[in-house]
Amino acid sequence: MNEAITLLIAAAVLILHVWLCRRSPKFWYLGGIVPLLWVALLVFLFFNGKIHWGEDWKMIVFPTLLFIVFWIQGHLAAKKKEIAKMKAKDLS
Repeated sequence: MNEAITLLIAAAVLILHVWLCRRSPKFWYLGGIVPLLWVALLVFLFFNGKIHWGEDWKMIVFPTLLFIVFWIQGHLAAKKKEIAKMKAKDLS
């Protein structure tokens, strides 16, 4: 049961993160909320001795890279979408 709840929370956070990353480029910082919270959580757990770099490096690096890549891709997609809107207005 605990694993199912953890999986649902992780999926909800990932969906929220992808949605926030796809916002308008003028709100670029919204996509950085989840990675910032993730890094803060990692720092907190590291200093409290709950995680160890040597043993847990995969669980530290993979989600961090995933969040950052989604943020960059979402920002670029939103920028491309805004440029397409601007071009459409210029043509009409």
